[in-house]
Amino acid sequence: MSGAVELGKGLHWIGVKDPSLTVFDDLFPTEYGTTYNSYLVQGDTHTAIIDTVKRKRFDEFLANIRSITDLSKIDYIVVNHSEPDHSGSLALLLELCPEATVVSSQAARTFLGNQIHTQFGSRIVKDNDTLDLGGRTLRFIAAPFLHWPDTMFTLLEEEGVLFPCDAFGSHYTGEGIFADEMPDFSGETRFYFDCIMRPFKERILQAVAKLDDVELKMLCPSHGPIYRSDARKPIELYRKWSMPKAAGRRIAIFYISPHGNTEQMAEAVAKGAGAAGVHVTLCHINHASVADIRDLMEECDGLIFGTPTINRDIPKPMWDVLAYLSTVSLKGNIGGIFGSFGWSGEACRMLEERLKSLNFKLPAPFVRAPFMPKAEALAECEALGRAVAEEVLKK
Repeated sequence: MSGAVELGKGLHWIGVKDPSLTVFDDLFPTEYGTTYNSYLVQGDTHTAIIDTVKRKRFDEFLANIRSITDLSKIDYIVVNHSEPDHSGSLALLLELCPEATVVSSQAARTFLGNQIHTQFGSRIVKDNDTLDLGGRTLRFIAAPFLHWPDTMFTLLEEEGVLFPCDAFGSHYTGEGIFADEMPDFSGETRFYFDCIMRPFKERILQAVAKLDDVELKMLCPSHGPIYRSDARKPIELYRKWSMPKAAGRRIAIFYISPHGNTEQMAEAVAKGAGAAGVHVTLCHINHASVADIRDLMEECDGLIFGTPTINRDIPKPMWDVLAYLSTVSLKGNIGGIFGSFGWSGEACRMLEERLKSLNFKLPAPFVRAPFMPKAEALAECEALGRAVAEEVLKK
């Protein structure tokens, strides 16, 4: 299916599909491609476009608009979020609609000023501000950090249609544009959340709380299928995935151990931490899924990492785990480091630099031991675990 799609009287999807996309923003694999969703809302007196599309798909986007209305009739262009996959066509559209007013948050206006180097009409809106289109009202709901500081939702009040930009979406495209026309794509919805939204769980809970008293009939995200039934389903999933886990003080020990030496050290660290009175989870990173590792990172108050040195470096599986730290919402920033080595021992120092760059507090120096750890090294590991646990218990 291509071309504009009517969602209701005076309400159209005018986005474009990109089914051949395999990697989004050079970062995330997209097995099923994606869509760049844009919407056109016509009131009795004014017309608004809600978000645009990626710049390279402008010609298709423009054709969809022209199939519905003349460009001179466009009064407002709402920018829910200024990331280029949504605002990339804005400059080109403004060249053809110079009288149109761009409606956005203050943060988005600032970001757009660094993307569009020409003057344009602008209206800054705040939480719960409204825009009258004549018989139709757009209400703006501030939702910062979902997933940029500039994000807001737009609600078509009279019909209960929510345009939440990146929130509640998925990188998924199919024959139609509606969720009820698709096979199960829930895995892509969760993957999208984990890759993009997961670091902002507290902000997500704040945003979804603003929707509790809103009667929603349709959910129109900026990526993936539109929910014309069960519009609250992805919203409640976001709430569920963002809720904090109730637990006592916990420490996770992530380690990799090609020859069993670092594993011995991990067990000693766990013994010391457990003796101090915290719950300890040992996690061999090659025996756990990415989801399990991320969950542990978010649920635990302290994170300890054990790595050997291989070819004067941290092994790639552990580098991958360290990369996850910037994709989760951590409860705390207390950590520890240990590891074995053969003829060199650079990995612990590298790991220390990585954690310090993320503002981790390291209550004890790292412990490293050549080849199989001796009793003295294992005692140091116990002391490391105990020091991290005692710091966690101070919280």
